[in-house]
Amino acid sequence: MARKKQITEAAARKQELVAQLASNRQSISQSKQAFTSKLKPKNLVRTIFTRKPKAIFAGSVLASLMTTLLIKRPKKSQKVAAPKTSKQILLTWGLSLMKPLAKAWLINLAKQLAAQRMNRSMGNPPSNNNGVASQQTLIQR
Repeated sequence: MARKKQITEAAARKQELVAQLASNRQSISQSKQAFTSKLKPKNLVRTIFTRKPKAIFAGSVLASLMTTLLIKRPKKSQKVAAPKTSKQILLTWGLSLMKPLAKAWLINLAKQLAAQRMNRSMGNPPSNNNGVASQQTLIQR
């Protein structure tokens, strides 16, 4: 009898140990999943930004300031312009005097072309007298 009692106690103890082993395996798998989710870079960055957003912002501002101070731009040297020849000076004066005349001529030409297109779209044939008169008035303006 004592032997049967020992066998039943051993079987009960085995069942206890098997149940404990199963619960330990389950807790190990749960803790493993939690640990791996904490170690993912996406989750690490998210937790850092949600815990201390002000510190992260200040650190990034300071880091950018330090890099701009460390990486200095080379100073620009002022180039000395070569002296212009008399031909170049006369050419620049001539071009600067021609600019207003060229603008007025181009504006008048554009107005004439627009007037001709308007006459064509309305069905009126362009007359030479009207073009000359409008040309004279446009030049006077």
